[in-house]
Amino acid sequence: MIIAQFAVAFVVAWFYYMIAMMMTTYDGVLSMIFQPIMGAIFAAIVVAVCFILGLPIRLIRSLRERWRSAWWLPLFFGAVGFVLMVMSWVLRVTVHDPTTDMDAQTFQPAMALGGWLLSVFAALHFWFPLPRFLRRVQSDDQARA
Repeated sequence: MIIAQFAVAFVVAWFYYMIAMMMTTYDGVLSMIFQPIMGAIFAAIVVAVCFILGLPIRLIRSLRERWRSAWWLPLFFGAVGFVLMVMSWVLRVTVHDPTTDMDAQTFQPAMALGGWLLSVFAALHFWFPLPRFLRRVQSDDQARA
């Protein structure tokens, strides 16, 4: 299960990074080569940070049980993160690019970074409740062991 959570969180982080880069910078072939690599590096770093921040959820039993009983909470956090990302583009800011000596519009940084981190955290720490028949089979297997 944890491998799938890491994979989903990595894909979410990389996808959001690539969307943000396509909407703000593009300088030809170099962007097509290096931005996916940088996206993978940053996505791996963000997934690692979110994993460390979520370790209490995984290690403390009472907190883990509460988190699992509120399975809808990561979905809510993911939706809030997505809305923050969209709103960071709607409320974009203008910055001066000294290399081109032009003004460029970009995401509102605090909202974009907060939305990105919240979405990755939600994807990494999402547990869905098992259907009843699977819970019954799982509990029977544990009773036999």
